[in-house]
Amino acid sequence: MEIRDFLKPEGILIGCGASDKKSVLDTLVELHDRCGNLKNAAAYYEQVLVREEEGTTAVGGATAIPHAQGSAVRRTGLCAITLQEGIQWGAPDGGPVQLIFLIAAPGQGSEHLAVLSRLITMLMNKSVARALIRAESPEAFLAILEEEENGRRMEPHKIPMPSPRKFPPDWTNVQNVEFGAEQAFSPQDFYRVLAVVSQSAGEAMQDNGYVYMATQALHSAAVQVGASIKVETHGREGVENTFTPREIEQAEAVVIVSDAPVDMARFDGKHVVRGSLGDGIRSGEKMLRRALSDTASVYHHNTPRQKNGGERAKKEKRAFVLPSLSQFLQAGAVHVLPFYAAGGLLRLIGFFIDLFTGASYTESFGYSTPASALFYTVGTMLLSLALPVLSASIAQAMAGKWAFVPGFTGGLLAVAGTTLYTIEGGISSGLFGALLAGLSAGVLVRLLQKVFSRLPDGVSGFMYTFLGALLAGTAVCGVNPLAAALYDGAYWLIGIAADASGILLGALLGMCAAVDMGGPLTQAAHAFAYAVGNPNALAALAAATITAPLAIALACVVFRGRFPMPQRQIGPVNFFLGIGGIIQGGIPYAAAAPVRILPGCVIGSAVTGALTAAFACSAASVGGGMLTFGSMTGWMYALLSVTAGTIIGMFLLGALGKVHTPERDGKSVSPPKAAVIQQKSVS
Repeated sequence: MEIRDFLKPEGILIGCGASDKKSVLDTLVELHDRCGNLKNAAAYYEQVLVREEEGTTAVGGATAIPHAQGSAVRRTGLCAITLQEGIQWGAPDGGPVQLIFLIAAPGQGSEHLAVLSRLITMLMNKSVARALIRAESPEAFLAILEEEENGRRMEPHKIPMPSPRKFPPDWTNVQNVEFGAEQAFSPQDFYRVLAVVSQSAGEAMQDNGYVYMATQALHSAAVQVGASIKVETHGREGVENTFTPREIEQAEAVVIVSDAPVDMARFDGKHVVRGSLGDGIRSGEKMLRRALSDTASVYHHNTPRQKNGGERAKKEKRAFVLPSLSQFLQAGAVHVLPFYAAGGLLRLIGFFIDLFTGASYTESFGYSTPASALFYTVGTMLLSLALPVLSASIAQAMAGKWAFVPGFTGGLLAVAGTTLYTIEGGISSGLFGALLAGLSAGVLVRLLQKVFSRLPDGVSGFMYTFLGALLAGTAVCGVNPLAAALYDGAYWLIGIAADASGILLGALLGMCAAVDMGGPLTQAAHAFAYAVGNPNALAALAAATITAPLAIALACVVFRGRFPMPQRQIGPVNFFLGIGGIIQGGIPYAAAAPVRILPGCVIGSAVTGALTAAFACSAASVGGGMLTFGSMTGWMYALLSVTAGTIIGMFLLGALGKVHTPERDGKSVSPPKAAVIQQKSVS
């Protein structure tokens, strides 16, 4: 594979006069389209913009390598532009960009990562980048790349040839050497340098391109330096190639190449050199040489660096724990967004079928006919699988691929409400049970990785999976009785509110539905409303269930900068889920940031429930959302209540939301805060 296989002269534009990022990307996509690399240029352009919003693709040295992968691409291709004047691209070194490559890749395969790695390896030679920027024609541009590739390729006459082998082999002079299986097959125990490569999850689950490039660059640099190296990666698949305590003890130095917080306590007393992800890609050899020299500083964990050091150490510890926890929750939320979107819409189709066939608005609305039951059942299955997938994704983000099964097991038991003494299940612990299952599975598997890390990969993987599932399942079953206690307590409290005031009852029902979005409190609210047969309570609960998804959907439109890109894209789906009264559509948002999402949802739903009760609206069923308004007494007042609660919830979501604007509307911004904090000079 050579760069020439992907980059053609017609895909190169020299001396472009574009003055902003959006114009450059638009021109590069047009070049790809001319080269026949795309099926749908408009769709691919949107994918490129989405990738740019997730984080900068500038790699320093006046160079950027944007890339996108998807079904809009026909075949892997590469196009390039040089600019007359440099433009801002959010580069790690803060400099302008004048050389841009755009990689297009189909939805399957990892060929583009090989192209990315080969390209960045050549561009680490700064003279190559400068020569490309000064190239006067596409042919000259290609010639520079080919010359660099040929210089890096081993000449055929230098390749060592294997000696001829005889058969059968002659064993007469072979000495008998005794050694154990552990000696024969154990991995290398001693590495002079350990390196941690990590990228910030940021908008949750970026591709692993830059982790891959930095890893390759460090391995290449280690060959040049003549030092053995082991690289631990923190990427989309979690933590891979984890260091053992013995490896850390024997290593001479540690190199941190990260745009995200890293657990530094294990490197106490080691020579440590830190840098950003871009530093590792561009200056890996420089970092390794400094780490192995006498100039590298020795890291001491929790050592005060100035007066009030104790306070500073506590702040630094909090700054590490909280972003990491948020990162894991966001990673899980991204994976379950499609489950709720697809499952909710399938259930909504079931509601529509019953609506058009004239089914009565009862508790069974949505699956009264065979056709509606099919859609409703499949949608319900997807919704029920979403929480186990959430748990599994959180666990995998924390501890790698071996934590997926333990997380999924814990999530299933949390949804079923299984306890240590009731195998058939009980009250589902819902959202919070799933979050607990995922976090506990991740922590347990990380602990198991420290215990069994010296075993062969197959054996250690089995131990992580088996013991992780056993321990995580036991932990969830031990906590699940709390869900039953919450259910009983909420049911009792709702009964007291019903005796006190109808308006208070409506507000409390709305709050219960929005707090855990299908968990024990929601179950208690539904059970009470149907048990007492109070039509006012059913109307208040039905209206409150509509409010939370609508508030989230509206906030994603009005305050779009307050939501990460994946949530922002799928936010409008909650309009349909809200209309169908499917409150679970808010779970991915609440799972990613419960402190910022739940207050707006809870207060908005409580206002809706209280107003609906105050207007004395009545209904025969909760299911169906707005589709049941036709049979609701005072439906216009219920609609007004939903509108008021939705607007209040929307503004609260916007006020409490965190700004997510790494790249918006083609405007360039500074690199992420984590990258600035971690980045240090390696000169």
